[in-house]
Amino acid sequence: MRATLAAARAVPEQLVAGRAVAVPGGGTIRRFPQRVAGMPVHGAEAIVVEPAGGAPELVVDHTVARLKAPRAAEIGRQGAVERARAGAGIERLRGPPRARLGVDPRTRRLAWEVQLPAERPTADLLVSVDARHGRVIRSRDLLRRATASLFSPNPVVTRGSSSGLRDARDRESSLLASLRVPVTLERLTSARGCLRGLYADARLGPTAKTVCRRSGSWGNVGRSQASFEALMGYFHVDRTRAYVESLVLTEGLREKPQRVHANSFPQDNSYFSPFDRVVAFGTGGVDDGEDGDVIVHEYGHSLQDQQQRLFGATAASAAIGEGFGDYLAAVISSLSTGGEERFDICMFEWDAISYTRRRCARRTDKEITLRRANRRCGREPHCVGEAWSSALWELRGELGLDPAGRSVGDRIVLESQFMYTRRTGFHDAARALIAADELLYAGLHEAIVEAEMVEREFCAKRGC
Repeated sequence: MRATLAAARAVPEQLVAGRAVAVPGGGTIRRFPQRVAGMPVHGAEAIVVEPAGGAPELVVDHTVARLKAPRAAEIGRQGAVERARAGAGIERLRGPPRARLGVDPRTRRLAWEVQLPAERPTADLLVSVDARHGRVIRSRDLLRRATASLFSPNPVVTRGSSSGLRDARDRESSLLASLRVPVTLERLTSARGCLRGLYADARLGPTAKTVCRRSGSWGNVGRSQASFEALMGYFHVDRTRAYVESLVLTEGLREKPQRVHANSFPQDNSYFSPFDRVVAFGTGGVDDGEDGDVIVHEYGHSLQDQQQRLFGATAASAAIGEGFGDYLAAVISSLSTGGEERFDICMFEWDAISYTRRRCARRTDKEITLRRANRRCGREPHCVGEAWSSALWELRGELGLDPAGRSVGDRIVLESQFMYTRRTGFHDAARALIAADELLYAGLHEAIVEAEMVEREFCAKRGC
């Protein structure tokens, strides 16, 4: 065996016998990690295959040549973890960190290899920290990811108009294919390559069949294939939850991933079921799962249910729910458009071509009061909800960003919903916005928020 190891870059004396695996039918796979001066060399090892009745062969050589004993460490384990966390900008961990002292194979210096299971932002970070100076050598995110080519948020927005766009019963076209954009499917956790991750679990059809591809490459999946809508559901729900997490709210949301059922039924409709806690999308007209606005709107109902179980028990609370769903869709649309408001404020541009001649199914920029909305809409919640979504959207523009670069409006809207009951109406929702600003920003924006609520008639003229 020593003669075989002599072919490795490292001197044989630095290669120690590690794990050996017997292969069915005979033969053995042997691993030889590299160590110097009693210290492991991070990730450095040689792998030897020993066939039954044959000569051993060096198959893999990831060792370091001419490696000498490193100088002593000056940074301890806790110090290394703190430097790794600060360097990666980790706000919160979802589990305990780990750190192992050894030799970095690239710098040949003593280094801590720190494992950070991060919750905000979500990542599995492997960080190398120099054990003498505390400098971060490198950082890698090991969470499983995959790639796809999807609509973000939908082809009308990407094209800039609906001209020439036809559903044609779900058939692919060169124009629609050109309007897909490359995306990364973040935070996947499935070892089988299924669309299951920390925040979303996307299934397909009435039986909620799992959708898997071990290669992790979904770039060749077009809209005429059923799995396209499952990919859309995963991407848009995962991205929305990740954005909400970035707002750093005072309470956490449900830890289980959101179940998303694409192409679940044949009607032109979609819903979130608070009983099953499932978001489901229909296939009537344009498949609802092809429009990111629809996906995010329905997931907005799930977020509210996570913040207040079974929210929406009255006509007013139902309208608030519909308005929030539209507002959230506008917010997430802005992540794709960079803030091109004429599309962000327009709901379901792609889905709507099958049932309306208007470009937008609804809008979030209407100058409408609650009284006018009730008179015009007959208390239909989607219609009345436009008064709420438009008020929130106007506030978002007025309040801007906080010193940490986060949207003040998005933060107080999401924070306020932890104060809802099942039957919260517009006046109480307005007061919750003011209270959320007090909690997050010491009431800095109270006058602006209250003025908007009074103008929209959610509060009386004397104030909230």
